[in-house]
Amino acid sequence: MQAISVQSPVGVGRHGHSPVPRQEELMFTGALAEIPRPVNLVGTGDVSGSALLDGSAVDALLERFATAYSNGDRRAIASQWSKWLFHAWLSPTVAVMVLDGYSLTRQSGDWGIRFTQGGRAERLWLRSTLAPSQRVSVDRLLTQLVSEDLGDAVAALARHSGASVNVFWSNAGNLVEHVLTRLADHPVTCPDRLAQARQFLDTPRLAGVRNRLHRPVTYRLTEGSTTPQRLRRVCCIRYRLEEYDYCENCPLACRSAKPARGHG
Repeated sequence: MQAISVQSPVGVGRHGHSPVPRQEELMFTGALAEIPRPVNLVGTGDVSGSALLDGSAVDALLERFATAYSNGDRRAIASQWSKWLFHAWLSPTVAVMVLDGYSLTRQSGDWGIRFTQGGRAERLWLRSTLAPSQRVSVDRLLTQLVSEDLGDAVAALARHSGASVNVFWSNAGNLVEHVLTRLADHPVTCPDRLAQARQFLDTPRLAGVRNRLHRPVTYRLTEGSTTPQRLRRVCCIRYRLEEYDYCENCPLACRSAKPARGHG
């Protein structure tokens, strides 16, 4: 995989900035090895963050992604598509927020997502690899993400698919909680910053407004088990696709008795 800084851009090393990331040798390794590393070279077919947030690129991408499924439930297809999008976008973004204290995607025109020919999100690309030298609190970074870019993306997905915004917020929250769980096992994670991120997920309201990432998953002990079961708060509706059953984290009491297939 390529590191974020594929080639040192003009301006690297100037006063007040440093290359991304500062802990490059360790950042996306070990517990975070599953995170797709961002790149800073735009390729053919890459889609800008602004085109994703305003929804102008969503229809075409969903059409490409939908060819992998035999039935046409657009809501479920969009939900599955959003999981790949959030993995490529939010996984590295949240990891860097906790580990290095800044946002990779500060301006929607300065980042985007690389997609496969089938319309599946693959990885984040960045026009700039310069990082502010001053750290920002994790709760402030997450609040900005939720209230700005992520809120716009969720609204666009709901508008172009017909699925509830709750489905997409749940997919995003499920991914963020998973990244925080992985960060707990990473050697360069600062415990205080990780605690701030966990506290953010436990906070129901942000400046009087609902926190849409509040407790996206719960852990429950079932009868005869000593290990808590991880359950989403909201179903991802993937069962509407013939290729999938209810996922292993499904919260629905009526979910199929058949073994869950794939990842939630």
